[in-house]
Amino acid sequence: MEAGDRSVRASEPPHYRIYGDYAGAEPAFYPPDDFPWVDTLRRNWSVIRREFEDYAYRQGHTLKPNFAPDPVPLSGWRGIPFFTCLRRYDENCRRFPETVAVLESIPNLASAFINLLEPHSRLPPHHGDTNTVYRVHLGLIVPGGVDQCGMQVDGERVGWREGDVFVFNDARRHFVWNDSERDRVVLVCDVAKPQYGGATPRACAKVLGSIAITFLQTRLRPLRRLPPAALRGLHEAASLPFRVYLTLHARRRRRS
Repeated sequence: MEAGDRSVRASEPPHYRIYGDYAGAEPAFYPPDDFPWVDTLRRNWSVIRREFEDYAYRQGHTLKPNFAPDPVPLSGWRGIPFFTCLRRYDENCRRFPETVAVLESIPNLASAFINLLEPHSRLPPHHGDTNTVYRVHLGLIVPGGVDQCGMQVDGERVGWREGDVFVFNDARRHFVWNDSERDRVVLVCDVAKPQYGGATPRACAKVLGSIAITFLQTRLRPLRRLPPAALRGLHEAASLPFRVYLTLHARRRRRS
């Protein structure tokens, strides 16, 4: 079992949001010093922040709204994706070469993006997509303490610090606020847990399949009432195209 995994019950099955609210035993937060790659993020935080400030503030690029599969009220939540479940955004990666070099040094990295929350904006309480990844936040621009700018995972409140990292269980219920007068900016990473298959096309496709079903359930109400066996079958079917795509995507990148 690798560093950090001792906090996880290996016997706990993978959870996806389509199967209901997470009720497992994994903690809300994991000790960041259990993970060797946390030091890599800490050492390079100012490089990542500089590339972001050049892109967003000096060059004036507009960040796009982040995608949410369910219709929750969101405003002021924007981002720059680099990887989504192994799918690489080549143009963004070219614009952030030093950031991407740091990200590609992290074993089992599945997803990564820079996340901006505008002043006086909030993300409502929600559950993340799965417990099969460690969700990682690196503070880049933090405009205030936890009362002004922070996050609560279950009953635990935390505030970001510039250049520091926390690692949490995205499957648990959480919400975020920025009541300050400035942007809050963090680098977000999903590091796939080895006991659930790591960052492979198969494991990442399961996450994407569950997101696709969440999207469909908000628009096709009968899908919300499927019995568990039918829902599992639909999840497998929805994951298969993503698995094929990610496998081909990885092969093309190896040849290029």
